[in-house]
Amino acid sequence: MLDLPVYTPQNWYWSVGEDARIWSSKARGYVESVPKGTPVTPIKSESDLTDVLAVHDVEGPVVRIPDRVSPAQAEIALYQHDNGILLGRVNALIEAYPYEPVRIWWRKATYISRGHPYLWALSIELGLADEMVDTLFLTAAKL
Repeated sequence: MLDLPVYTPQNWYWSVGEDARIWSSKARGYVESVPKGTPVTPIKSESDLTDVLAVHDVEGPVVRIPDRVSPAQAEIALYQHDNGILLGRVNALIEAYPYEPVRIWWRKATYISRGHPYLWALSIELGLADEMVDTLFLTAAKL
């Protein structure tokens, strides 16, 4: 009888793409070698691997920025960024914003969309680079 290893996505090795670099889901990164006798599963791309691992709530090699987060997640991420300073700046900007629909959107939205034009406008006024907004969305999505 064949003694096959049990597939555990949290601790598996993958040969990614044409260059066949080895990704370890346990190490959450590329590794130089695989323990002798350990199976390695080929997979077409980093994107495909990220999709496969996401089903099992395991991080893959591609960082995907969430499309949207809840208002509570957004505000907590803003607070956690610097102990409330950025959240205070956002709230002050919203309160003073001259366009009422922006204030309504921030107070009443059921979710905050990464691509929403109001978010884009607010981030520019706050001087937040796209990378910072992405980081805040990643933080928020984990809450």
